Amino acid sequence: CTGGCADNWPPVLTTGSSAPASATSLPGKLTVEKSTNGTQVQYNGHFLYAFVGDQAPGDTKGEGLASGKWHVVTTDLAELQ
Repeated sequence: CTGGCADNWPPVLTTGSSAPASATSLPGKLTVEKSTNGTQVQYNGHFLYAFVGDQAPGDTKGEGLASGKWHVVTTDLAELQ
C-alpha cells in the first residue's frame, strides 16, 4: 500500500532494524522489512497498516473495507511461507 492507499491505510513503521517489541506476549513473530514506505513492521510476514478511521484503541472500523481486502490482524494470523 503506497501513494493514495497509504493516505487511508498508513503503514506501521519503526526506526532501526531490530524487531519491535510487543506490550503483550504474541504467539507469532514481529519483524521489520524495508519497503517503499520505510522500515515497516510485519507480523508473521504480513505488513501491518493502521486505518485512519480508527481513533481509539480497539476500534476496527476498517475491517472488511475495500472489497474485503483489509482485515484486523489477529494473533492467529498464519505465517507466510
